[in-house]
This record gives sequence, structure tokens and C-alpha cells, in this order.
Amino acid sequence: MTQQDPVTSDRLTDHVAIGLLATAFPEAAVHEVLDATGRRQVRDRALPAHLMVYLTMAMWLEFGKGYEQVLRFLLAGLCWARGGWRDHTIPTGGAISRARERLGPEPLRLLFERTVEPTAADDRPEALWRGLRRVAVDCTVFDLPASEGNTAAFATPGGGVPPRARLVALAECGSLALLGAAFDSTDADEDTLFAGLLDRLGPDMVVLAGRGLASYELYTAAAGTGAQLAWRVPGSFALPVLRRLEDGTYLSQLCGEGRGERVTVRVVEYSVTDDDGTSEVFALVTTLHDPRAAPAMELVRLHVDRWRVETLFRLVRADLRVPGGVLRSRTAQGARQELWALLCLYQALRPLTAHAAVIDGVDPDRVRFRPLADAVEDSDQTAFSP
Repeated sequence: MTQQDPVTSDRLTDHVAIGLLATAFPEAAVHEVLDATGRRQVRDRALPAHLMVYLTMAMWLEFGKGYEQVLRFLLAGLCWARGGWRDHTIPTGGAISRARERLGPEPLRLLFERTVEPTAADDRPEALWRGLRRVAVDCTVFDLPASEGNTAAFATPGGGVPPRARLVALAECGSLALLGAAFDSTDADEDTLFAGLLDRLGPDMVVLAGRGLASYELYTAAAGTGAQLAWRVPGSFALPVLRRLEDGTYLSQLCGEGRGERVTVRVVEYSVTDDDGTSEVFALVTTLHDPRAAPAMELVRLHVDRWRVETLFRLVRADLRVPGGVLRSRTAQGARQELWALLCLYQALRPLTAHAAVIDGVDPDRVRFRPLADAVEDSDQTAFSP
């Protein structure tokens, strides 16, 4: 193995960024997920598995740089945060790539699963609505490097478009912290991926979703968790008026594919007018049937606020990456590892936005991700101490 010069760095960016990762994901927690997945090495290596876990996250902080540069950045921060790495030397990029393959995606997945909990305080007005925690589900697509491995594992639209992975996430509206995530090839639709997250729902939540998830089967399965639902439906849905309610909303039914499968829903219709005067009609179906307990205008405002959760995906897709860039990995396992690492990094940064928002007196979901990442990376900004 070819080795380069020992690690040295005085950049505050290294220290703060790695201090952030080390605080969000303590070494003991990293070792636990390695043990759980059987990825801890029997013998010592120049690239131990716990170091590779941090490296996969650090790659997103140093996007576009080579493995050796990212590892130097990582080790410099660890030298300052914990000591013990100053005499470590930098292996070759090929050795780092093989160490990533040995690690695989599962440790990062389990590490992410440890973070899926609400972060907005219950006394924050943006966290709750009428005693229910506001959560939303949304979807995005990631481009992957064109390679034989990625093409075999992920759908390729054709026409020169690279392979793609679909990500569905459940997020807390008050903080944009993730409560669950699932991804796969774009051959897997949103319904299928979200169905794997239903165990994250509970009776203390009101779940907001777009029209891409509207189906009898998924709606009834989600309602079966005890969570309250307020979901948009497409115009193609047949929603006959069964009974008009006092506030102008009405009761209707969603129908399943089987004979006699029906569920009663309350329908809230509303229109949105654009700046040019164009008006569009929308419809929500909800488990909240009592107009007094859940006024129609509140449900509409609640669902409009859900649109801010869509910024979550713009944040992770554009703000942490070179615009138009793709992931590094040319293997399916490597791509999955990178996506779980990105979700881990996102979770590590979200509490900082919540704390900053409390200080500044703004909603946490209005804090942009890119300036926060700049504060972590910029050596002239020391506000976010590890």
C-alpha cells in the first residue's frame, strides 16, 4: 500500500465539520452498528471500518474532491477533536475504494435509523397542530453514475438519461428532521416505498401527503396506524357527495379494487390563485370528519405549509452538491451507501437549524441548508462550534 505524508492541517473547517459528525454520531454508536452488521474488522487495518463510516459522510462535505483529499480533511478534524490520528498516513484511492466496498451500506442505514425522531420542541407552534405532530411525506429522484452495476440495479429511463434512484421520506414539518426514509430503483413507485414507512406513523400525528400517494389501499393502511390523514387527491378521483357538512365540505368514499371495499372520507375542496390570476382547484381527503374539531381553512393552511417540506429535497439535492452532479459510486451497493451517508449528514445538520431558528425567532423549516453548511465549512464563521 502506497502511503503519503502524515496528516497535518490547521483549517478550522476540518475541525468544526468533523466535530459535528463526531458529536451527532459518537464512536460508540458507530461501533455498535458495525457489530450489528458484522462489519467490524477482526484485525486492524490502515482504514478501519469506523473511520470509513465517517469518511462516507465527509465525502458530502468535500464533494467533488478525491478520496485522499477527503480522508486528509477527515483525519485532520479527528486529530483536533480526539487525538490519536496525527501520525496516520493516507492510503491510496484504490485502497480507500476497496475499504468502502468492505463496509457496504448497512452500517450507514442503521446509523441513520438511530436519528429518526422528532427534534422540534412540543412548545414550538410550528411543531404541533391541535395537539398532533405535523409530519409530511414526499419524494425525489437522484441521478446515479452510468455504469453496468447501476444500470442493472436501478431503472434507466433511456435517451441518455442516467440510472436513477427514487427516495421517499417522512419529515417533521416543524424542523424538517427525517422520521424515516426509503429508496430504491425508480421502478418502485412512491406507494410501495411509503408502505415500508407506515410503522413510523402513530396516533399522535397528522400526516400530510401529495396526490402521488393517493390510493384506497395506502390510505386505509396509513389510517390503520391511528394517525390522522390529510392527503391531496388527483382530479381523476371519483368522490361522490354522500352528505354535505355545515362548513361546505362533504363526506364521500374511496373505493378499493375489491368488491365492496370502501372507506368514508371528508373532502375539502379549495382553489389557489396564481399571481397571473389563474385559479386551480384542489381537493383533500381526510380522516378528520368533524368540521368543528378540524376546520376546513385550518386543514388547507396545514396542507399548504406542507409544501415547504418539499424544500427538503431541494436542499439535499442541490445545496450539498455541485449543481447537476451525481453520486460517485459506480456500483449499486456503493450508491446505496452514499445515499444513506447523505441522509445521516442531513440529520446531523438539522438540529443546528432548529437551535439557530430558536435563537433568531424564526421557524426552523425556513432556515436554508446551504448557509448552514457554509457555517460548518467556512473557517471565518465559528458560530457552530462542535
